[in-house]
Amino acid sequence: MKVVATIAVGAEPMCLSTFHDRAWVTNNADNSVSVIDCGTDTVETTIPVGLRPTAVAFDPQAGVFIANTGDGTITVLRPDGEHTVVTVDSGPAGVDVVPIGLANLHSSGLLVVINRDGGVARIEHGQLANPAFFVDGGEGLPFAGGPRSPHGVAAAPGLNPFVYVSSPANERVSVFDTSSGFPRRRAEIRVGQRPLGVATHPRQPTAYVTNDISASVSVLRGDDLVETISVGDHPHALAVGPDDRLWVAHGTGAISQIDVFSRTVVATLDVGAQLEGIIVSQVTGKAYVACRDENTVIAIDPVDG
Repeated sequence: MKVVATIAVGAEPMCLSTFHDRAWVTNNADNSVSVIDCGTDTVETTIPVGLRPTAVAFDPQAGVFIANTGDGTITVLRPDGEHTVVTVDSGPAGVDVVPIGLANLHSSGLLVVINRDGGVARIEHGQLANPAFFVDGGEGLPFAGGPRSPHGVAAAPGLNPFVYVSSPANERVSVFDTSSGFPRRRAEIRVGQRPLGVATHPRQPTAYVTNDISASVSVLRGDDLVETISVGDHPHALAVGPDDRLWVAHGTGAISQIDVFSRTVVATLDVGAQLEGIIVSQVTGKAYVACRDENTVIAIDPVDG
């Protein structure tokens, strides 16, 4: 691995999404999204969105979705260049609407919105003008707010209907089944201490979760925990590359690569920055990592030579 570019973006970059030759990064402190050209590793444009954007998800037909935690909205950047704002204004009684995570299910035409203080929502790609309606995800709210708030969110690939959500305080991952058209809580899986990042394999029914305090990655298949992999200290975010390598960004400033078949760490790189989100291009194999304290995104080539 080697750093091939340091890209200046907006203030406090957090989450990333990528498709073909573009990557989108949310800039939490200046209410914008930077669009990166992955061919030149430069910022193509910066787009103003809602207040305190956090999560971002891409759909090849519907566009780019951005969760704005500061004003309870979802910004939709359509492929034709138009912008749509969806207001999530129908939360459970007594629960503030603060969208903190997104999971896009392209095959279902559905965007699942995870709320910070409880409840989940669904937005149909073809009905963006309609409000999103919160559902309780099963018996009672899946998140009780405060320290039990959700953190990482990822959707399973293809026709798999599962969405995985980490809850750092209660050391669990909630599994939601969307096969009925609504996200319903199916199971809760006990993982390591302070689970944060969640990622799914693009071609296998497998999910991965970083456990910050346990210095490990949990491997989930369906709604079962199948293995725990030891990694370096404070693993935060993670993503799967096209070469079946799992990239892990650590709070210590390190990047680890894990072979998903042997489930062992095969490479590490110290970049010396406060790392936030990470995404890997399925076309080039390069990783893009948000450095929140430096207002940059670094591009990392998986090959040293």
